[in-house]
Amino acid sequence: MTSTLRLSMAAALSLALAAPALAQSSGTSGQAQGQASGQTQMTSPPATATADADAQAQADFAAQTRAHKLIESVKQKGAKTSAEARAKTEAKLETAAMKCDEQEQSAGDAKVAARLAAEFKMTTEQIMAEKQTLGCSWGQLMIAHCLDANANTELTVAQLWQMHQDGTGWGQIAAGLGLKLGEAVSAVQAEGRVAAGLAKPDGKVAVIHGDGARAGASASVGANAGVHAGGAQVGAQSGIGVGLKIKP
Repeated sequence: MTSTLRLSMAAALSLALAAPALAQSSGTSGQAQGQASGQTQMTSPPATATADADAQAQADFAAQTRAHKLIESVKQKGAKTSAEARAKTEAKLETAAMKCDEQEQSAGDAKVAARLAAEFKMTTEQIMAEKQTLGCSWGQLMIAHCLDANANTELTVAQLWQMHQDGTGWGQIAAGLGLKLGEAVSAVQAEGRVAAGLAKPDGKVAVIHGDGARAGASASVGANAGVHAGGAQVGAQSGIGVGLKIKP
């Protein structure tokens, strides 16, 4: 037998022996690819869910941008009012707030909550959750609700409170909302009497006039709280644009 023939036979034998191993390797590789493909299909989110998430993100961003512009507008408009007028208003509003807070010490937290909740057309649970989430006193919350109920704005109670926390005085905020400062003081003092139990809550917040006041302010009280039942949302803390009011 020639050497060439022997080499050919040896090569053929080697191929025959290697064929099963190659087939098994190919099958294993195909199976692995199939499993990987299946896992990818299972873990990839549906296209509709991704589209909904993107749409929600865009809506949230638009709301935040709009709220930021509104807040800056209120600050700038309020700053145009004389510093003296704003300071006097701020002092009177803070005094009213402190008197309201004193009621928590004398009458108890639950009674103050029940009185203000009835006045702002909320449940006691809602207003207590709002106070806890925002981290403000009853007096400060009372001012924010009083201004919010009277102002024709899309900003929420939570956003007004956040503005005050950021260093904007209540006098500047009230002026920036287009409310008359003298009437704002009188309205907050009237609500303070409700908190103290000296006046009965009737769900009608004392009206404040001005170029930024809404018509029939008392009719919309309670609809614009920054926190809803169960502490669902706070506009200023979970995104400044979240929870914007819708004008009627």
